[in-house]
Amino acid sequence: MNPISRLLQSAQCRNFWLAVAALMVVLEAGALLFQHVWQYYPCEVCIYVRVWVMALFFVSLLALLLKSHWWGRLVSAVGGLALSIGLGNESWNLIKIEYGVGDGGSCAFMANFPAWAPLDKWLPSVFEVQGLCQATPEIALGVTMTHVLVVVSAGLIALFSLAVIGVLLRK
Repeated sequence: MNPISRLLQSAQCRNFWLAVAALMVVLEAGALLFQHVWQYYPCEVCIYVRVWVMALFFVSLLALLLKSHWWGRLVSAVGGLALSIGLGNESWNLIKIEYGVGDGGSCAFMANFPAWAPLDKWLPSVFEVQGLCQATPEIALGVTMTHVLVVVSAGLIALFSLAVIGVLLRK
């Protein structure tokens, strides 16, 4: 089977969803390491990134349960695509902040969660804003958290787009 065919069938593959879940765990763990160990406190936009990452993690777990049904694969792949686009949007906001693109981006010292889901109150060690917007920390060799998020977002959008197409073609 060629690589494109494999990508088109990724929504029914257990390893695809496990890889997405593992990637989200690595991203979240990295963010928490920078916050709690190296004292790089998250801004409002960083917190929203964490929400998108956490949502992608949970969609991946749900997909593992639903992948045997056509509608489950479709819902999971479309959900993953939508969440990846949301992650991409927040990554763009971080680019604006980091490089002063457009209005330069800005944020508040408090996340704007709905009253029915005050994540910053439920789990403050993960979702509480603790810093102001500024360039994200360097991970290695001049690569910042923002750079990693842009690459991950673009990759996920491409993968989930192919997964959605694959599910629709197999109907």
